[in-house]
Amino acid sequence: MADDSFAPLRSFDAFSPRGLASKREYVHGLEQRGDAEARALLVACLSDESGYLRDLAESALVRLSAEPVPVLPMLASGLWYTRVSAARTLGRLGARGVAGPLAALLDDPNQSVRKAGAEALARLARGEGALAVARALWRRGAADRAHTVREVAAGDRELEARLNELLRHDEVMGAADEELLSHDTEVVRASAADVAWELLTGPHAGDGDR
Repeated sequence: MADDSFAPLRSFDAFSPRGLASKREYVHGLEQRGDAEARALLVACLSDESGYLRDLAESALVRLSAEPVPVLPMLASGLWYTRVSAARTLGRLGARGVAGPLAALLDDPNQSVRKAGAEALARLARGEGALAVARALWRRGAADRAHTVREVAAGDRELEARLNELLRHDEVMGAADEELLSHDTEVVRASAADVAWELLTGPHAGDGDR
C-alpha cells in the first residue's frame, strides 16, 4: 500500500505557498523514498509554479539518476517553465539519447526555453554526448547549421570547433543508427562509447507515451 503522506492528493498541499521549509521537506521525503511513485511526483513538481520547488525537484531527480524517459514528455508541456526545467534536468542527467528532442527546443517560441535547450545540448556535448548532439544538429538541415552550432556553443570556441569537426563527416552524421557502428572512421572510433550509448539508450518509438 502506498504511503498516504506522499499520495498525489496530498502533494497538492505541498505545491501551495507554505514556505520554503515545507517544499524542502516534501522533495527530500520523495527523494528518500525513491520508488516509481515518488519519482513520478518529483517529475510532476517540474510543472509547479514555484521555481524553488522546480529547482529542488530537478536536483533530486539528478541525484536519483532517474531514467530520462519519465522527464521526456515534459519537453512538450504547454508551460514554458516546465519545458525549461525538463531540458535542464535531461542535460544534467547526461541523457544523450534525447539530443534530438532537446534540439527541437531551439525552435521554441519562448526565449528561455530555447536557451535551456541550447545549454542542455552544450552540457551533453562537453561530456560524452558530442556525437549525439552533432547528429541531432545535422538533422536540422544545413541552412542555419553554423548559427545553431554557435547558439549551442555560446562562446565556447573549443566546443564549437568540436561540433563543426563532427558535422564535416556527412557519412557519419547521416548514417542510420544500425549502420553507425559499421563506419570504420576516425570520428566513430574516437566516439565508440558514445555511439554504443546512442544505439542502446536512444529513445524508441512510444517512449514518450510511457
